Amino acid sequence: MRLADALRLAPGRVVAFTGAGGKTSAIRRLADELAGELPLLVTTTTKLALAQSSLAAMHVVIQDSSAFPDLIEDMRRSPSVLVTGPQAAGEPKWLAPSPAFIKRLVDLAREVGAALLIEADGARGRSLKAPAEHEPVIPREADLVVPVVGLDVIGRPLEERWVQRPERVARLLGLGPGEPILPESVARLLASDEAGLRGVPPAAEVRVLLNKAESAESKLAGKAIAEAVLDNPRVRAVVMGSVQWDPPIGLAFGRVAGVVLAAGGSTRLRQSKQLLLWDGKPLVWHAVQAARRARLTPIVVVVGADGERVARAVEGDALILQNPAWEEGQSSSLRAGLRAAVTGGAEAAVFLLSDMPHVTEDLVRALVEEHRSTLAPVVAPASQGRRGNPVLFDRVTFTALEAVRGDLGGRAIFDHFPVHEIPWDAKDFVDIDTPLDLKDLHSDR
Repeated sequence: MRLADALRLAPGRVVAFTGAGGKTSAIRRLADELAGELPLLVTTTTKLALAQSSLAAMHVVIQDSSAFPDLIEDMRRSPSVLVTGPQAAGEPKWLAPSPAFIKRLVDLAREVGAALLIEADGARGRSLKAPAEHEPVIPREADLVVPVVGLDVIGRPLEERWVQRPERVARLLGLGPGEPILPESVARLLASDEAGLRGVPPAAEVRVLLNKAESAESKLAGKAIAEAVLDNPRVRAVVMGSVQWDPPIGLAFGRVAGVVLAAGGSTRLRQSKQLLLWDGKPLVWHAVQAARRARLTPIVVVVGADGERVARAVEGDALILQNPAWEEGQSSSLRAGLRAAVTGGAEAAVFLLSDMPHVTEDLVRALVEEHRSTLAPVVAPASQGRRGNPVLFDRVTFTALEAVRGDLGGRAIFDHFPVHEIPWDAKDFVDIDTPLDLKDLHSDR
């Protein structure tokens, strides 16, 4: 997976990189990935080493911050342009442009549809840091902040060799000098308003980059860190990999919502199939439990016909959403559930039907794992050429799903997005529509 795709980079985005363990390498990777695809402006709000002039294909040095060069012409001639101030007196480093100049870079990027990448922190080559009072220097216009950590710090002692300002890390986490750095400590630091989230503008997205995931142990630690950090609603996603490898990103963790469609009138069955008992519990309860055990969040149950009874069957386990327009078809419930998922900050949503008793958390987890490793727009189970439910939809499909009408579900957009299939046993695709289906369900016991 490309880093640009994992970070959801798009024209006009203003991205600030903070933390330690690979900020410069990440910017260099993005410049390589997006060459000829998306114009890039690169700058800093701190200082850059002189050798980092190669971060972009062209380097423009601003001697006078009141003057604004013809960067549009520079961008026509070069796929990426690094903009810095002059060399610092007595230091082998480039100074940052003034805040007013960076604001003009923001306006230019948005005007021409470029991405602006900003190195907003320094770490002196360490893999972990706690910021000083004046750090990081994130422009208020930034709409994406990427805190970075190098996973090679896991298990290392809390000392200057690995950590910038170890005394501040020790104070924030209550650790002693030289204690080993564990995944839970890194997660706490990343989710802290005094460290990983320090200075993030209120409206900016936060996507954490766990870099240097280069061993089985570091990847296992990274997964634990990602799951813990995502407990903080301020963090939108966590991406993990090694930006100097190909491909650079192995996994992208984000909240995946579960939407249980349970609003139908069950006209062919002539009773509420959502409330049919299976193993002593209503079918809709089993769908919710599959979503819970797979750690989907938020979990939304969209009810309509017999809504009060269906809601009571899952009370306390999910958010209940009444769909007054349920008779217009499944798409109305899909849209209602999707809006709740978006409000909950979901990067994707799994749509589950309330009448599929064989669907368990194993299938739901398999969909989520496939999405984490591919960010595929659509992930569906399949057996011998036949696709089943539930289906996962990435956020890139949400606008198209909003446009679906009538009794069509998410399959209405399958022709417009690539569908990744995972092989699965067809018996789990069984649903209940007719009295014969109900009879077959019980005869299988």
